[in-house]
Order: sequence, then structure tokens, then C-alpha cells
Amino acid sequence: MIRAIFGLSIFLLVSCGDVVELTPDMRESADRYMTLLDRGQYVEVWNQSSSIFRDTVTTEDWVKQVSRLKEPLGKAKTRWQRDVIGQENPGNHPPGSYVLINFETGFENDEAVETLVLYQESDSWQLAGYFIK
Repeated sequence: MIRAIFGLSIFLLVSCGDVVELTPDMRESADRYMTLLDRGQYVEVWNQSSSIFRDTVTTEDWVKQVSRLKEPLGKAKTRWQRDVIGQENPGNHPPGSYVLINFETGFENDEAVETLVLYQESDSWQLAGYFIK
């Protein structure tokens, strides 16, 4: 079962993207978002996310959904990057550059794959989606 938290359709990005090298600026953005998520700073995640993410979900709905899905898992204990998939101008999404980063994460109470979708906006990589499966 995929537990999705608001964002872009990862299936379109995966099926049409290419494996890419994670650049230092992508890594910095991913690390920043994962740290905020691990600390439960969900409002700050929303505040720092891309405009396409903020246009998709309200702060209140985001916090409610991410809390409901992450809190039963407990704290993240281990995490490693599995793969990075890039996509330029995917259909049915705003034009631009996207990367999908999958992480294998061991939580206190379970294991899961966390997926960040980053969108290049204003010369930085910003969150466009977050998923747990």
C-alpha cells in the first residue's frame, strides 16, 4: 500500500525519468527536508516547499496528513539513499526540472521507502511531494 502525502504523481516521474547523479545542491535540499520531517517541523517543511506544493495542499491539511502517517512509524533510525530519478517537463505538471529521491528508512516501529520529489524553483531545489510506502 502506498501512503501518499500531497505532491506530484510519482508514477509519472518514475516511468518517464532517467537515473541521474545527485548533485550537492540536490543533496543539501533533500537533507534539509528530511531533517525537518524527522524533527516533526511540518509547518516549516510546508513554508520552505515549492509554490506548486503549497498550491496543492493547505498547511493544516499537510500537517494533519504527515502527522497521521509518520508518527506511528516512530523516529527514523537508519536511512540510505536508494536512487535518484530526474525528469524534465513531465506531462500534466508545471514545466521544469524534477528529481525523485528514494530513501530506505528504518524507523523505530517499521521500515519504509520515503520519496522526496524536488522541483527546481528560484535556482534551488524545493519540495514538490513527499511519499511513504
